[in-house]
Amino acid sequence: LGWGEARPVATTAPGAPSAGSRLAPGLYALVDSLPRLQAVLAAGVATVQLRIKAPAHPDAAWWPALRQTLDRAVAMARAAGAHLFINDHWALAQAVGADGVHLGQEDLQALGEAGRRELLASGLRLGVSSHSLWELCRARALPSDYIACGPVWPTLTKAMPWRPQGLDNLAWWVRHAGRPVVGIGGLLDEEQVRAVARTGARAACVVRGLGEAPHERVPALQAAFAAGAAEAAAAGGPEGPPHSTL
Repeated sequence: LGWGEARPVATTAPGAPSAGSRLAPGLYALVDSLPRLQAVLAAGVATVQLRIKAPAHPDAAWWPALRQTLDRAVAMARAAGAHLFINDHWALAQAVGADGVHLGQEDLQALGEAGRRELLASGLRLGVSSHSLWELCRARALPSDYIACGPVWPTLTKAMPWRPQGLDNLAWWVRHAGRPVVGIGGLLDEEQVRAVARTGARAACVVRGLGEAPHERVPALQAAFAAGAAEAAAAGGPEGPPHSTL
């Protein structure tokens, strides 16, 4: 359940979230380009993840171009008063002054002990993916800003070997993660966003559900999240043990 032989190195108490989480309650938009980023910022989304995957064999111009893209992304997010997490490219995220970075557990494992120490010392806020109980245990060993739980529903955004978490597992994550939880995967409409909020999750990550015109979709999705959050506050999230996702 650990990351290696060494004990976890945390900038705060072991497993504790960073002070003052940058994860705003509500929608968490995941985008893959600057035009898409601009669209969701203009629509009023307060927390955004920019995910630009490196090609299998990037040429010499690809990394400088990515650096320029991330520079522009940070400037756009700051101008909008939003928080920006960069997927994967944590060293560049630090260099351009992004708020944080989101990493999957395979990426964190690949960093090795030295790389994880460097990441945790960088000052970046960290979001961590989790898809199973053992991944939740490992995520809790890091001083993360939030833990993502997914896929809540089947998703076509990326291929993965996991069974859907469902609302029952998401609610269990909320109770036991020890820091803010993001529900991600298969969120396409207002009722799904409302259901995620009803579990007590801090945010609902939406990708395809933002549609071609986010300014038309975001207000209804935000209203749905607010309604679900109010219901969770009044009645508490659903109870029950988690089911296997393997």
